[in-house]
Amino acid sequence: MNKLLEKRNTIYGLCSVWIILFHTFRRIGMPYLPVLSNIIGIGNMAVDVFFFFSGLCLSLSAAKHQYLQIGWREFFKRRFNRIIIPYLIICVPYYAWNAICETGRGALHKAIVFGANLSSVSFWLRGTQTTWYVYGIAFFYLLFPLLYRVSVKLDRKKRLCILGGMIGVAILSAYVPILKNSMIVWARLPVFTVGMFVGIGQEKMKKIRMADTAVSILVLIALGWVTSASEISETFTIPQVYRFLLYLPMTIALLTILSKIGIKSNAFAWIGGLSLEVYLIHITLLHPVKYYGIMESVGYWLYILLPVLTLCLALPVGRIEKLILGKMDDRG
Repeated sequence: MNKLLEKRNTIYGLCSVWIILFHTFRRIGMPYLPVLSNIIGIGNMAVDVFFFFSGLCLSLSAAKHQYLQIGWREFFKRRFNRIIIPYLIICVPYYAWNAICETGRGALHKAIVFGANLSSVSFWLRGTQTTWYVYGIAFFYLLFPLLYRVSVKLDRKKRLCILGGMIGVAILSAYVPILKNSMIVWARLPVFTVGMFVGIGQEKMKKIRMADTAVSILVLIALGWVTSASEISETFTIPQVYRFLLYLPMTIALLTILSKIGIKSNAFAWIGGLSLEVYLIHITLLHPVKYYGIMESVGYWLYILLPVLTLCLALPVGRIEKLILGKMDDRG
């Protein structure tokens, strides 16, 4: 477990690049390269890695700071500052552009669209998914104190029952109209819960054996092939919610393998430290890039240009955040 946490920023960096390549793949495709296209085709699984680590790190932080005893005020302050500040820096100009350029009606309507998008109302009610990850992680932050308070007192069997309930909620979200628009978040609730459980029971974690690694490799290859085939093939499809749920064992398998591999990269660790900024910048860049016809002009060069441009913009955004957080800490 400690080895995995030591590699966390490197893993975040790798997953950030993986997500960028996935979103590029979804928009322009790529020349048929069997292994590479299969790997990139399941790049949205990288989001599950982030949710797993979120649940894991939240539970470790809750135990360290004893939030159950002192209350959750500091928890919410620290966590929401981390996501709201970069979200506003990046998404206020993006959603302003979106409302002005992609909404053909009057100023009042544009203002309503801007407010609905920025506040996440358009996601929860209409399924607008551009920055859904931020809304999902914010929702899990709100849910975490209750889940943690209940789960920390339970034994392993009862926690498995809770996990089964979370999987049931995820499946239900695909069929209940009020939840269907936000299904992409509900489907990640199980992997977040598993991460939290691992954090709660981390002192009881056994050392990962070679047999565990071998099984993880087989699981990752088998389920990875199935899910990527569903993503790429025009004839073979798996309903989206079940494809998301298959990412749960795949995420655990991937992290089991990574815990045994001595990966350490300063470059990817740097990217990982700006992973939220990288996510928000690249996904909001894709829309104007397509709107102005740039995507068609650059073609496959987008696989290089989008990551480079994203990283160039992430650096100043990160510095602005530090200045804002520093001033907030001085006042606090």
